[in-house]
Amino acid sequence: MAKHAKNRARPAAIRAYLTAGVTGAAFAGLGAFLAVQDATPATTQYDIKLVSNEEDTLFLSLNGGSDRRDREQRALAAQEVTDANPALRPMFGDGGWLIGNGLDAVEGCEGAACNGGNGGLLGGDGGNGLHGGKGGDAGWWFGNGGHGGDGFASEGYAASAGGDGGSGGYFFGFGGDGGDAGDGAVKTSSGVYVGYSGGDGGRGGAGFGTGGNGGAGGSYTNTRDIADNPDTEIDESLQNDVIGGAGGDGGAAGGFVGTDGHGGAGGDAVSENGSAVGGLGGDGGGTGTMTGGLGGNGGDGGDAEANADGETATGGAGGAGGWTGTGNGGLGGNGGNAVGNGGADAVGGDGGEGGGSRVGNAGEGGNGGDALSTDGEATGGRGGDGGHTWVFGEGGGDGGNGGNAEAEDDATGGDGGDGGNGGLFGYPGDGGDGGNADSTNGTATPGSGGAGGVGGEDGESGETGDSDSDSDSDGGDSA
Repeated sequence: MAKHAKNRARPAAIRAYLTAGVTGAAFAGLGAFLAVQDATPATTQYDIKLVSNEEDTLFLSLNGGSDRRDREQRALAAQEVTDANPALRPMFGDGGWLIGNGLDAVEGCEGAACNGGNGGLLGGDGGNGLHGGKGGDAGWWFGNGGHGGDGFASEGYAASAGGDGGSGGYFFGFGGDGGDAGDGAVKTSSGVYVGYSGGDGGRGGAGFGTGGNGGAGGSYTNTRDIADNPDTEIDESLQNDVIGGAGGDGGAAGGFVGTDGHGGAGGDAVSENGSAVGGLGGDGGGTGTMTGGLGGNGGDGGDAEANADGETATGGAGGAGGWTGTGNGGLGGNGGNAVGNGGADAVGGDGGEGGGSRVGNAGEGGNGGDALSTDGEATGGRGGDGGHTWVFGEGGGDGGNGGNAEAEDDATGGDGGDGGNGGLFGYPGDGGDGGNADSTNGTATPGSGGAGGVGGEDGESGETGDSDSDSDSDGGDSA
């Protein structure tokens, strides 16, 4: 363990945010459109194919004149082919600035051109992003947000973070789902490689609407084998470590009725010569719905595997369940599992806490991840705490079960999460059970049961098993 003498603080996963300004450009396009003089006999027409529906539409009709104007219009026409947010837009229909659906980003896009187009000012769906671009926002009155583009690697494109989903219309509409991250990693300033993050789900309509789901974080396998140079102030061996990408957060639902989006799963992490940490699960969307709604479930944490002596595999923590004003709180995500080989230790990820509710059922906590070490120590993850109920309902959520631990050396089961409180007229949640422990040549210590909410039952402690015992933890209940 000498190679760990230096500070090995691991940075948080990096999120990439893509933005695009459209409104000012749209009004500039309107001014150009209104400047057309129909009385002039010499007219040049440009037929532009709107890629969202592959229909030929007479997009623009401008007066003929100088060669300079012709060149400018040809340049604008070329721009439309690769940009879902063009400077000049029609008033109605696909790509319309007043009422119309935003255009989807198209292959060949670069940078902001990979963002989906926004819906019209009054209404319309947002277009879908591409290659990590953001989904377009819906129009003011109504419409669904566009989906964020996946960040997967393809010809001409490197892996990237998933794009955020677009927002639904202000009064009603669904938020777009966040895009999944590509499998890859970014080297941080400390040397650790961190996977790309999934995009966040878009917000649902303020009146009625469902929030978009968060995208999954990217996975990465690090095969580097770089020794630490004792003559430097940094630890070069950190370049062997890897952290899975974080899952995107779920989008919030409407203010009156709606379902919050679920958090995305964290990415898996594998290191051949260093330590590995699974990506964090995204949090479920939460909102104060007035007449009914469901909080989003937290995403599961990513799994981790380390394969070198003295290193550690740590499962990612599950995301928290979203809360709601009237309705059921979201379930906490499960912690990721961990596997240590070749002398590496293993630590299961902690389960996420359940979402609370003012009036309704609170969400249950996620289960802790299991840990397995073939030639080292193993510790199961702790179960997440159940959510609380403020007024009345079925009561506080149950705590999640602790993860099981199996190891050649010492094995320690994870503790169960605490149950949530039931509020003034609700029932309390029960504590989660502790995880089992199984050691071949070391000490086996089962996890303790979690405490019940006020008036609730405490969880049971785990058991000490032998090499043939079965695991009692079957994962959480989050969707």
